[in-house]
Amino acid sequence: MKRVVFNQKGGVGKTSITCNLAAIGAAMGYRTLVIDLDVQGNTTHYLVGEIDAEAFPAEAQGVAGLFKQTVGSRRMQQNPDSFVWETPYENLFLMPSSPVLSAMEKELESRYKIYKLRDALEKLEGEYDRIYIDTPPNFNFYSKSALIAADSVLVTFDCDSFARQSHNALIDNLDDLKEDQKTDL
Repeated sequence: MKRVVFNQKGGVGKTSITCNLAAIGAAMGYRTLVIDLDVQGNTTHYLVGEIDAEAFPAEAQGVAGLFKQTVGSRRMQQNPDSFVWETPYENLFLMPSSPVLSAMEKELESRYKIYKLRDALEKLEGEYDRIYIDTPPNFNFYSKSALIAADSVLVTFDCDSFARQSHNALIDNLDDLKEDQKTDL
């Protein structure tokens, strides 16, 4: 099961819901992977704390490392599992975010690497019982990549008139993505 937690709006609980659902799954005994695609890295910080940049250079680790290896190559050189970190919690694993993702986005998009996350998750099939993907608060390359890779989407939202308006636009974007990318999301 691969679920993406998404909304184009910030502050609606994407990170909290992602981390809590993953924690529940891990506590139930499921091998659970969390992928943090938000450049802010709040999920990463929440699950593993501060990252020592010297011990783990951002461009070589986590989701940035996964995407970086695909630039200039048609295939992944390393198994996607090599970009996954253990957390202090039993059965809970993380593919951490990095500020480097921001700089990489345009290059990945221009090289049509939008399917690389889906390909990586297919290679991880059988390694994890549940995969949760936390997304940035916009409809960008990383969000689209996550939506293409996932089986289902959980849309978080506030209960106010602005959220309702943004929810309608979000549904339209999801419908367009499903039609354009032929996903079963």
